Amino acid sequence: MSQFVIQKTTLKDQVYDYLKNGIIMGQIEPGERLIEEKISETLKVSRSPIREAVRMLEKDGLLEVHTTGGVTVVNPSVDDFRNLYEIRVEMESLAAFYAAQRRDDVEVAELKSYVDEMKKEMANDNFTDLLDVNFKFHELIVYASKNPFLVSMILQLRGVNSFYRKVILEANPGYAEKAYEDHLKIFEAIANQKPEQARELMRQHIEHDYQLFTRLAVK
Repeated sequence: MSQFVIQKTTLKDQVYDYLKNGIIMGQIEPGERLIEEKISETLKVSRSPIREAVRMLEKDGLLEVHTTGGVTVVNPSVDDFRNLYEIRVEMESLAAFYAAQRRDDVEVAELKSYVDEMKKEMANDNFTDLLDVNFKFHELIVYASKNPFLVSMILQLRGVNSFYRKVILEANPGYAEKAYEDHLKIFEAIANQKPEQARELMRQHIEHDYQLFTRLAVK
């Protein structure tokens, strides 16, 4: 892991962000064991905020804490991704349905900014930031549903979901253009308060994702 210097404020959150970004972007690989001592030396922090960050990342589904005390990055299987798809296709399309009904002007503006940023990052061939804004777009739609139970259930999946999106975009960079078109249509349906259309477009988008993933998985 590369050298990372953090300020002496909100150490837990900064350690969490550092580890999360490293895991999602592949700098810390699936199945890799995390060593507290090495992280402490790299970040120049005590072990307490590292342990707090590890608990947060375990809750996100990005880390596994073993009974022996070891901590490793999760290594999702093809079955994990299939199971994730079966949940996402129903729950995220439902979130889009309610987001189209309940979104406010601030959320519409923020979704539009994410769509615009996707286009910019594609033009710049910036995979890291494209993956990040993709995640933010989907997460904001979930929050815009204004259903706390739906939000809680979907956010529990974000760990495996992050790996899933990374696999798709990394293995097929050309798919980013199709994903952008999907996101633009979903945004327009939500902005124009067309819940049924938003639900169907989100369903189609997630189905596109999974169809591509299954093609990649069998190669």
